[in-house]
Amino acid sequence: MKICPALAWLAAFPILSPAASASDVPASPPPATAPAAAPAAPGSEKKTELEMRMDRMGKAFRKLKKQVGDPAQNATSLELLSAMEAAAKEAIELTPAKAEDIPEDQRAKFEADFQSGIKNLQDMFAKLRDALTAGRNDDAAKLVDDIGAFEKKEHKEYRRPEKD
Repeated sequence: MKICPALAWLAAFPILSPAASASDVPASPPPATAPAAAPAAPGSEKKTELEMRMDRMGKAFRKLKKQVGDPAQNATSLELLSAMEAAAKEAIELTPAKAEDIPEDQRAKFEADFQSGIKNLQDMFAKLRDALTAGRNDDAAKLVDDIGAFEKKEHKEYRRPEKD
């Protein structure tokens, strides 16, 4: 009876085969009681135009902070600074979301102060560009620290507090 050993091998083959895995098994359909859509993850609200510009500026700034002291990377630092300047130029035309929380009679001053802050930031960027172009990386590093402190102060004033 040569059939019995062959049947035993046929029965054991799917178990012993490394090629057969759980991913080869078709997935079962979702249960009928599954929700139609999963709830959005916390903090995944759509970003405003201003937040997108500020995120772009922040990414470039973080990279710049790491390399500003290295004169060999001045060309890259100037490219990062250009990206920051472009984002600031676009941001000056926008209004922070926090403006909606400000009483109507104070909103115009809030928006004007925000634009003034962006102009001050642009002035700091111009000084930073001059320092990098002249190869004064120590001065540039000091300016980057000043920009970081300015950013913290301005964010407290114009950024809407995050919701828990």
